[in-house]
Amino acid sequence: MTQPAGTLVHTPEEWLDGGFPDGGILLDTVEDELLNAGPCGAADDDDVDITAENSPSLIEDIRITERFISELQTATLKNGDLPLSLVQTLQDPDHCPQGPLVELNDPILRLSLDLFLAVSNASQQTYTDIGAALMRYQPALKILSFDQIQRRVAELSGVVPIIHHMCVNTCVAFTGPFRDLTKCPVCYELRYDPLKPGSNVPRQEFHTIPLGPQLQAVRRSVEGSQAMRYRHACYEKAIKEIYANHSLAEFCDVWHGTDFLDAVQTGHIKPHDPVLMFSVDGAQLYRNKSSDCWIYIWILLDRSPDMRYKKKFVLPGGFVPGPSKPKNLDSFIFPGMYHLSALQREGMCHWDAIDEAVTDSNPFLALGTADSPAMAMIFGGVGHHGAYGCRLYCPQKGCHKRGGAQYYPACLRPCDCEGVPEEPPDYDLRTIKIPSAQETEARYLSNLKFVSQACTPAEYRARRLQTGVCKPSIFSGLDPTRRLRIPALFPADLMHLTSLNLTDLFVGLFRGTLDCSASDNLFRDPVVWQIHGKAVAAATPYLPGIFDRPPRNPAEKINSGYKAVEFLTWIYGLAPALLHGVLPDQYWRNFCKLVAGIRLVHQRNIRQTELKLAHRLLIEFSEEFEQLYYQRKSSRLHFCRQSVHALSHLARQVTRCGPPGYTTQFTMERMIGDLGGEIKQHSNPYANLSQRGVRRAQVNALKAMVPNLDNSTKHLPRGSKDLGDHYLLLRAQDSCARSAGGVYDDVGSLERDWVPKVRRWARLRLPNGQVTRSLWKESRKPVNKVRMARNVKIISAGLIQFAEVRYYFTMRIQGEVVALALVSLFSQPDTELMKASSNTVLSCEHRGDSALAVINVKTIVAGVAMIPHGDGLPNLGSRFFVVEKMGLEIASMDGVAEDAADD
Repeated sequence: MTQPAGTLVHTPEEWLDGGFPDGGILLDTVEDELLNAGPCGAADDDDVDITAENSPSLIEDIRITERFISELQTATLKNGDLPLSLVQTLQDPDHCPQGPLVELNDPILRLSLDLFLAVSNASQQTYTDIGAALMRYQPALKILSFDQIQRRVAELSGVVPIIHHMCVNTCVAFTGPFRDLTKCPVCYELRYDPLKPGSNVPRQEFHTIPLGPQLQAVRRSVEGSQAMRYRHACYEKAIKEIYANHSLAEFCDVWHGTDFLDAVQTGHIKPHDPVLMFSVDGAQLYRNKSSDCWIYIWILLDRSPDMRYKKKFVLPGGFVPGPSKPKNLDSFIFPGMYHLSALQREGMCHWDAIDEAVTDSNPFLALGTADSPAMAMIFGGVGHHGAYGCRLYCPQKGCHKRGGAQYYPACLRPCDCEGVPEEPPDYDLRTIKIPSAQETEARYLSNLKFVSQACTPAEYRARRLQTGVCKPSIFSGLDPTRRLRIPALFPADLMHLTSLNLTDLFVGLFRGTLDCSASDNLFRDPVVWQIHGKAVAAATPYLPGIFDRPPRNPAEKINSGYKAVEFLTWIYGLAPALLHGVLPDQYWRNFCKLVAGIRLVHQRNIRQTELKLAHRLLIEFSEEFEQLYYQRKSSRLHFCRQSVHALSHLARQVTRCGPPGYTTQFTMERMIGDLGGEIKQHSNPYANLSQRGVRRAQVNALKAMVPNLDNSTKHLPRGSKDLGDHYLLLRAQDSCARSAGGVYDDVGSLERDWVPKVRRWARLRLPNGQVTRSLWKESRKPVNKVRMARNVKIISAGLIQFAEVRYYFTMRIQGEVVALALVSLFSQPDTELMKASSNTVLSCEHRGDSALAVINVKTIVAGVAMIPHGDGLPNLGSRFFVVEKMGLEIASMDGVAEDAADD
């Protein structure tokens, strides 16, 4: 499809208002004019272009980062610590690996490789023992030794780690401007082992896994090449819809975000360019001892969401050993960034199995994700405590208490802050115009220039306070045509925001444990807290297994490793109903608006109407939150956290980067958990973790090139029945047909001679990976021994209903075998409660045998929890409230699905 030259108009307000102004969707491309301005956008008449090259900063932190950036801007593959042979395969089409891996035609090599992959998570001795057993059985076999197969895996995959030295205390890596140092510039520890003088043996090393060979492997198979074409197909479909309707009806991927559409439209992303998302995070390897470890990964956004987040498709990038946090994170990610910059500047070649040709490409970095502390390091901002602490670098300035150093993003100015100088005026979320990505970049570059020109540490601190900028981002060293703008490159992180930050705030508010004045004693009653905790724990039997770990009693276990998934289910699933009648009404209604908005933005597909609703709900929540909790009192200013402020940006982020579920840290957290679980040498866990990461990259590359090496594809469970459209009936099953009575009288088009007997099925697997069950089997267990999964959500003819499944069965209707379910329909939700709760509390009556119906199983879209509900609803009989799993579709993208094995 040929596109006219130009750039998509993409202000978030226009998308949220339902389209583009004046009916136009394209404007002629205009050159961006970055403002040469003073602090926060003030004009500057100086025409001299001052850069780090002709005027390095006098501030050491900035000057060091400028040197990293300068090296990135001149990066070449030959200077990137790669073996010359590997450089040739990346740059020279004649040396580029082509076609299938013919080496695997060697049966001994293939057998050794199959054995190596089969025992990948076992010890080296396991491989050796099995190999010896095979050779005893057949002496003619010459199974490769473990060392030999390891070398062959590295050769065949082309993935070889780059090893650099680092400070033994994890202060810095000896890379970039630190490469020639013999002592750490922070703690002054020696770089080399003093017990081995003259040998230059490093005391600590870290591994970087180069991106190029992993990218070359992706398109070597037909299956891999086809998967990489998803991005172009998604873009084409979206752009056609925009041309036809002037907007998108719904946002279903990052490729529906205007930042991504613009990058393709302007030619910054070409058809064969791999598009990447960078993600970095730190983790404790052991709960009860200092064991920090940092990992970064690459996610290929060219693949469909159903593939890209699974661990076999995620590309490991690098590993930073602990046990301490890095003091200069830039120095550790620099080797990976240098390699990426070289690939962007010089290009790389790869074999495409569908085109059967060598093609050139330049990787495009679309996003960089991290939690808030790590984001401050890679972006170069002041962090969430600063005056301009928003991670999206919006222009709202925070307020601070008299004599305090920390700033809080309150929209309403404290009424008792007369003694605090330069306190900002009220900030109206409804009328303030949010700057575009271009405007934000211009302000950022102007402020960065202003901070970099500081002459003294005192002047630097003052300018840092004025601008919210500490130093340049190392990502600035990448080709600006091969990445998104800074800071648009760094999106919001839905995982930490909703699972940890907001939940921590509201638990503190509801319990009254946040520091505040003595008069603020809301929700301090320990009896109410204990009752609520027991109600949360009592919901466990009613939560299906797909909810993962059910929330424990928070009154007893909240300080005992309470997990993010427990917080999600508790706060956004159970709390709206359980707190009804417990919280004062206005506080409860405000809380429900938060839950409703978060539920909407957690969806995998977000319709325009839902996005506007989420935006309205979250803005209303933010405004009411300050009026209810903060009340313009400086003693409560710390209630106004960045997590509350971030909610005002979520809907606009969807228009630019797609649903935020696609850009969360969930994949990063899963990678940390997976690799951490593979550690076998606890005496040296960091080296072992790096080795596991390198092996993961090599094995993933091999499986990408030779898909039949991957035996992880799950087969249909024994005795199951495939219904098509990813629906699957699962055993148990009746051994013979049994009488069904007269419950099928409402089933139309029955066979004339049909005898009312059916063979019941116990379970059904849905396309989203859930396994729904039935009353037939679950009723045989006591309530405290079951995770009830028989309640389902049905959508038929546009109507949403909830039902309890009695059992599943098949029936021949008009000559075709159809899978059906006998269900008991719940009543429609209580309308008054649903409206008051912003549609978060759906309280339904269980009607038993009086509401039996037969439905097609393909009208079942999800399993839900139906929790007994009576508080605050007198005289309404046996009622249950609905809880749907937050982020169910997002979890399924990571490969999370229920085990369909026989019960």
